[in-house]
Amino acid sequence: MKVQQFDIHTVNVDLYEDFEKFFGNFIRSGRFILDETVQQFEQAFADSVGCTYALGVSSGTDALTVALMTLGIQSGDEVLCPSFTFFATASSVARLGATPVWVDVNLSDFTIDLQDAERKVGAQTKAIIPVHLFGQSCSADAVLRFAKKHNLFIIEDVAQAQGATSDNKTAGSWGHMGCFSFFPTKNLGGFGDAGLVTMNDKVLYEKARCIRVHGSPIRYEHTYLGGNFRIDTLQAGLLALKLPHVEDAIRIRRLNAQMYIRLLHDVPGIVLPQEIPGRRHTWNQFTIRVLNQQRDALKAFLEKHEIGSAIYYPKTLDLQPCLKDISTDKGYPTECAHQLASEVLSLPIFPGLTAEQIEHVCNTIQHFFEK
Repeated sequence: MKVQQFDIHTVNVDLYEDFEKFFGNFIRSGRFILDETVQQFEQAFADSVGCTYALGVSSGTDALTVALMTLGIQSGDEVLCPSFTFFATASSVARLGATPVWVDVNLSDFTIDLQDAERKVGAQTKAIIPVHLFGQSCSADAVLRFAKKHNLFIIEDVAQAQGATSDNKTAGSWGHMGCFSFFPTKNLGGFGDAGLVTMNDKVLYEKARCIRVHGSPIRYEHTYLGGNFRIDTLQAGLLALKLPHVEDAIRIRRLNAQMYIRLLHDVPGIVLPQEIPGRRHTWNQFTIRVLNQQRDALKAFLEKHEIGSAIYYPKTLDLQPCLKDISTDKGYPTECAHQLASEVLSLPIFPGLTAEQIEHVCNTIQHFFEK
């Protein structure tokens, strides 16, 4: 039985007719740039997250860049970043001339270790980027206390965790700014690249809106050195059609995760992911840890049996060649992050996955450890 890591067709098939109708109207309208379709999607998204403002942008990476620029992060500043995350979290910092400061992560939930962050705060530290990795939120209250203590901006990286909650707070609603990605595999997946920034402060919103269009509050007058970070109207319209269905997709992901946990709970040689009490996991990825240097062999075994899997992430950011010389761990290596990079393996969990397919994946994993 073939099981894909992610099947884009099963995720979108029920809405194909709606997508086609919207596209026909869109292509005839001639209104392709930041029209009312974008504004309506932004408002609907803000309402779904429980924040005041939302601003559609061109990608999740650009969402981070816009947030950092809006908060005035610049050369000489330091930003606390987990070293176990996707490249864009830190590259957006480095591109502005600021210094990523590597912080370790917790083995239990893959999110930023605030005890390690405490050792690495300095006079130049201006912000922290808590990454809600694989669908689980960081501890909102803990991050808020930490940032208040050190007078730091909070930029939530919510690329993988739309709909996740912690301490009764929705991811993307409690930091100074929240950054979302609509890459096709996300909980709300788009049709190419798109992203969005959330915030509750009107001053930040007005500045971010200018930065999105070359720093221009009015045409041909540029207050800030911004860029072309606009979301495409086409993306906004199609995403608006999918937005009401996100909660159902998350519900299915959660059921899939429960089934994996039930079927794999007694398999030796792996550590299952967990939903931390007080949080709501949305399971953008179901990421196990494979012990005793068996991860790559298990991945190859699954591939042999036509089962997709993925390694997020095989190399920590502090080891990336382009970041080595422009970042720092303040003399405290991120040891847990390095351990995870050698152990993690993400299994299929997308909506549309059948119970039979999940059973097949689990049986194949059991067979690997029995052989």
